[in-house]
Amino acid sequence: MDLSKLQHLGRLGKPWGHRGELSFQLANAAFEEVLSLGVLFAEIDGLRVPFHVSHMREHPRVGAVVKFEDINDPQAGSFLVNCEVYAPPGQKQFEQEAEEEEENLDPEELIGMHVLDEEYGELGEITGTEGTEDHPVMVVRKGDQEILIPIVDDVITGIDLDTGYLVVRTPAGLVDLYRSM
Repeated sequence: MDLSKLQHLGRLGKPWGHRGELSFQLANAAFEEVLSLGVLFAEIDGLRVPFHVSHMREHPRVGAVVKFEDINDPQAGSFLVNCEVYAPPGQKQFEQEAEEEEENLDPEELIGMHVLDEEYGELGEITGTEGTEDHPVMVVRKGDQEILIPIVDDVITGIDLDTGYLVVRTPAGLVDLYRSM
């Protein structure tokens, strides 16, 4: 089996809770697709190591939370923090579907969605879009406060059109800039 050709799914984040769960930021697949996988490969020191999934649940703030078998506390899972995660062999459809979905996403479809920032929590609701076709910007309002956030892959870390949530990782200082106004 050629482990170098495994499909990239996302990255593991910080420990979540006290039972050995880890936050899981999905990049190239929908939660429902990853949920059905019983094994995920984590890249550790250049090697892709399989881990059996005990359970996984969707989380609006971080994307997903995953628990691997035999990892029962935060310390036991700490070596997996910031590891890239890959699908088992034979799961090529994830990247293709994600790319097609991304290409077909119209910024106008985002209007009405609620924006959750990975660091700041809920920022508000998308009330419109501005900018150009090459450089679109979403207008996010919460009360009297307005924040303009660029619509780019590096900022948008998760989107769920069914629940109406858009998860973002805003550039450093952007939210503080608008909140200081």
